[in-house]
Amino acid sequence: MLEKTKRYLEVTRVLLKYNLIPELYRDLRTDYISNTDCTCDFDLENRQTAVKLRQAFEELGPTFIKMGQTMSKRPDLVPQPYVIEMSNLQDKVKPVPFEEMAESLDLACVCEYQIPEERNRKKSEEQLKAARERKARAFIKIFDSFDPDPIACGSIAQVYKGVLEGKPVAVKILRPNLIDIINIDLSILDDFKPVVKRVLGIGKNFDIDAFLLEIREMLTREVDLRIEAVNMRRFEDNFKNVKNVAVPKIYPDFCSANVLTMEFIQGTQIKDIIDMQVPQSKKSEYTRTITKSYLKQVYIDGFYHADPHGGNMLVEENDTIAFIDFGAVGSIDDELKKNMLEFYYAINNRDVEEATQSFLKIGGADARDVDVRRLRKDMDELIANQNYGLEGRQSDNYAKLGLKYDIRLPGEFSTLQRAILLIEGVCLELDPRYNIKSIAIPVLMDAYKKLNATKGPALHIEFSAEPVNEKAELRAAIRELVDKMEDMGDRFLEGKQKESKRSVFSTEFFLVVLLVVSTFILLNGGALSWVGLIGFGGSILITLIALLRRD
Repeated sequence: MLEKTKRYLEVTRVLLKYNLIPELYRDLRTDYISNTDCTCDFDLENRQTAVKLRQAFEELGPTFIKMGQTMSKRPDLVPQPYVIEMSNLQDKVKPVPFEEMAESLDLACVCEYQIPEERNRKKSEEQLKAARERKARAFIKIFDSFDPDPIACGSIAQVYKGVLEGKPVAVKILRPNLIDIINIDLSILDDFKPVVKRVLGIGKNFDIDAFLLEIREMLTREVDLRIEAVNMRRFEDNFKNVKNVAVPKIYPDFCSANVLTMEFIQGTQIKDIIDMQVPQSKKSEYTRTITKSYLKQVYIDGFYHADPHGGNMLVEENDTIAFIDFGAVGSIDDELKKNMLEFYYAINNRDVEEATQSFLKIGGADARDVDVRRLRKDMDELIANQNYGLEGRQSDNYAKLGLKYDIRLPGEFSTLQRAILLIEGVCLELDPRYNIKSIAIPVLMDAYKKLNATKGPALHIEFSAEPVNEKAELRAAIRELVDKMEDMGDRFLEGKQKESKRSVFSTEFFLVVLLVVSTFILLNGGALSWVGLIGFGGSILITLIALLRRD
């Protein structure tokens, strides 16, 4: 209780330091038209408060940093200036002296015989300090050489450089007392739930418990470095036969919950390559390697790096791209992969109807519970921005669309969307002419084959060709007709006996089969397209007759 009270005072001190309470209340309760580039006066003023909030989160440590990163994935709830600023959170803090890291150095064992009375006696600060120093020295002796000054410092861990078995290694060590601080912070956030709901006026569509659970799960994964070791070995296996992509090897005998020992990657961060005097042909090559490797992670492996910013990718001397820092990863199952493949295929082919239906599938929504006409209109605007926008990168914000129509998108979709936007942003900085679609086609074709999607072959053909509006309109007409037939069948089934039910079902099934076969011949039959046209017209005629007889 005492520790929680101290932490409450610390959080309050930081909030008051940046004058955040009144400014956040004003910004989050104000409804105004925002420029997504944050260039108008009100946006610039609002952006200053977002900067203060980012600085406060960085000062308060890992729990609040993770909360800010989670906020950056919720543009449906958080104003645009805050989304932009939270995505810039820097997890860099003042380093802890190596001797104070002793509690996390569980690879080193210092055995000293002491009588029971001595062991149970309360230690002075000098004695505790001496014990930490002995453990630190024992840890250093494990390595051929070890530099106690960290090369990177974060709120969760510090990274050191050493030599092990004659090879350079990077050693990641958790900061001491980390779990206690995180648990206190999570308890404080739970206490603030009623305030967030009532004072900030968060809408009913926001599940604050799910939001906090996501933060808790992220932190749980990151405070056990054995999980990161598993992630690294899994990535290494996925890319063992891929050229120009590397993942650091780990030293399992020198890893634990608090310590992760891995190969030291000698390279230049992608974010530094952007402003370096590197030939543009090389930069373009890097964008192709990054994009192909990431599409493989997502659509073939179903297991991807969830934080692929420019600091987590290195270029080695042989132009190999190395991914590092696997604390944040994501995974998607085959069903979600299929739905997302169809969705992005439709987006790239400007097929509003197909994109709308795929979006409903991703959210597990029933079209009869949604205003599909309005949804199509909004989807058309998003597709137009994606394909015809003046900027090199468009923020195709599907999360807002899901919230507007009460379609609950899976968390994996939002996490992946943010990751892909990070990849796209990095690649556009490397190459202003970067076009993800031209690189994605061959990788997506492999994904279709692996998933054995029913639409796979057709998607291969159509994805590489120019979109045809007539085909999209025809598909929309077919889908509307099938929906009407389904409703008609439901009404018949409710009022008829078992025999008539079977009759209606058989008629409905016959019409669906006739429609599908006729449409396939019409779109792909070439010289025989007239056969499909006759079949399509006949199926419509039969449907109209059935409707007239029913009336």
